[in-house]
Amino acid sequence: MRFAAVALGVGFVGTILASNIQGPNAASAESLVSAMRPSAEITGSIAPAGAKAPTTAVRLIDLRNGATCKMAGPAEAAAGFRRMPIGPDCAASPELARVAYWKTTDDGALIMADSGGATVLQFIPGDGVLFESVYPSNALITIVPARS
Repeated sequence: MRFAAVALGVGFVGTILASNIQGPNAASAESLVSAMRPSAEITGSIAPAGAKAPTTAVRLIDLRNGATCKMAGPAEAAAGFRRMPIGPDCAASPELARVAYWKTTDDGALIMADSGGATVLQFIPGDGVLFESVYPSNALITIVPARS
């Protein structure tokens, strides 16, 4: 019964919208649709897929033990895996201490691998941070822009 009520409600709204689109009210229907889109202020906070990774300095932070270090940002996706010199400050992080290489991908992700090429950490572009960890699921590491 609930499904029928929802279908009836959707059908009723569709009928109203369809009748409003005809004639001089088309502009008001168009403004209604544009008002339903998220603002650039909301959607602009997340980098679009394919956005280039930052080439400036970044700060890696292990949120479990506070280990943090500053380094040059990752290279563009076309560069492939590049050596990632982890500083002594980040060596205190068990996950970061295993990292030897890193690369960005075409979809904006960042992959960190050990000396054998196995993925240690994987990140996606973050909202409010440059990257946030997604693999392994229990990793609590983030990457933010480094301050001078």
